[in-house]
Amino acid sequence: MDPASSPALAGLPDALAGTSPLALIGPLETVAYLGTLAVLLTCSALFSGSEVAFFSLSPAAREALGNETSRTAHRVRWLLEHPRSLLNSILILNTLVNVGAAVLATMLTLEAAVVLAWSETTALLVQMVALTFVLLVVSEIAPKVTASRKPEAFARGVTRVLYPLARLLHPVSNTLARGAAWIQARMHRPSEPLSSEDLKTMAEVGEAHGSLEEDERALIHSILEFGETTVREVMVSRVDMIALPETATLDEALALIRESGHSRFPLYRDHLDHILGVVYAKDLLPFLGNGHPARAPEAGRVDWSALARQPRFVPHSKKLDDMLADFQAHNTHMAIVVDEYGGTAGLVTLEDLLEEVVGEIRDELDEPNETLLEAAGPDTWRVQARIDLDDLAEALGIELDTDAFDFETLGGLIFHLTGEVPSPGDEVAYERLKLTVEAVDQNRIKEVLVTLLPLPETAEEE
Repeated sequence: MDPASSPALAGLPDALAGTSPLALIGPLETVAYLGTLAVLLTCSALFSGSEVAFFSLSPAAREALGNETSRTAHRVRWLLEHPRSLLNSILILNTLVNVGAAVLATMLTLEAAVVLAWSETTALLVQMVALTFVLLVVSEIAPKVTASRKPEAFARGVTRVLYPLARLLHPVSNTLARGAAWIQARMHRPSEPLSSEDLKTMAEVGEAHGSLEEDERALIHSILEFGETTVREVMVSRVDMIALPETATLDEALALIRESGHSRFPLYRDHLDHILGVVYAKDLLPFLGNGHPARAPEAGRVDWSALARQPRFVPHSKKLDDMLADFQAHNTHMAIVVDEYGGTAGLVTLEDLLEEVVGEIRDELDEPNETLLEAAGPDTWRVQARIDLDDLAEALGIELDTDAFDFETLGGLIFHLTGEVPSPGDEVAYERLKLTVEAVDQNRIKEVLVTLLPLPETAEEE
């Protein structure tokens, strides 16, 4: 049928005779629709901000609200006591107002298309882009940012509107919550627990996205690796142990305490493989007074066997988490590490375990300028042979497959490569590292010059 011949459209101008009925809105209706659209967008902003505000309240704010007797505090408390119902109500209300806003915006767009002589397709595309921008900025981002900054004030302000609506929708919200729980129970599949590698990856992704700082990521990695690390990897080696011989005098013991700054010393007889106990520096305080029954005044000697504490012996393969539990169970801070033959391999302290998690702990007695690695030229470093290979690789920005080694230090790597005790000036290469021995002390490598070689050029493809 020709639209112009229709009696219902006979009185309309020819320009409007073929338009959609949705576009035939009068001026008063247009103003009413615009006002309603503004109200819906405002409600959408309030509901979006409410979701952030109520679920961001701190425990202190919740406790303060619990002590208030005002009607506003009562409304907020009721909403917080029904979190599932509150969330479902917010989602329902937000969906309704957003759908209503979209319908009204479409009707107004069709009217504007007639007035501006646009095609309906063009007008609807413009409306979709504009409405999406308005909903994101006005109804989502802005209110949520505001609510996150002042959650308590926002929650108090919106409760006058949200409380009665949430009470009204409470039965519907509970029904939806039960339905969602039923579906979740039917669809739930047992998931595999996260491995330590999964958690490390999550920490790295968090750092990359800015939600974690570098030191926080490193702390998470250290905690996850703590139970995988053995005592051998963190112990003070036998050659670095500071111990007290059984034949030492009191003056010699006090000098050892002053020079080393340590508060505990292994007590040995003849050699370090025969540990008698552990001497605490604080146990020597009574000897600084007027005589002591354990001291022989004529020789200045002490009965160390009576003074020493019972030592703890642990294998070098013991895991750090087990070592920490051992320290806690026996109320001690030091243990003697033994190798597979029962000989003394080193010692481990509680501080060594803590440093594996939080990093180096320095006190007022540590050398402030002590370093295991210092630059000696372009791509060249002078390194102490006792440096851990993992620390060396991290400092040089390279990768070393240290898991394949049964040693931990740079000196151990050189011994492994040479098969003998090197002499100063000997050179050896490993992957991109050129290692030049600079100092050896009694068959022990002290200092090494490390040069980082350039990456090999890749052969051109034929």
